[in-house]
Amino acid sequence: MAAGAPPVTERILYPAARAAASVLETAWRLAGAKSEPPLTRFVLRQLTTAHWFDISAARRDLGYEPAVTIEEGMRRLSDWLRSAEK
Repeated sequence: MAAGAPPVTERILYPAARAAASVLETAWRLAGAKSEPPLTRFVLRQLTTAHWFDISAARRDLGYEPAVTIEEGMRRLSDWLRSAEK
């Protein structure tokens, strides 16, 4: 899997996840917490939306070439995630 993470096997309906995110946001706000809750409506939207990133315009217009390939970046992310688990 990408970044060495196991595949996601559990599911929750979007309306239930959105309700949970709203409850968490409210609880964090009422508690005066300085940190972000473990799930927010924004994060939920990002996690449930497909994202594509295209750097062709930067390559064409600016001559940009990434310093790290996608493959190398994913390997580095995998290594970092494994080290963070310890």
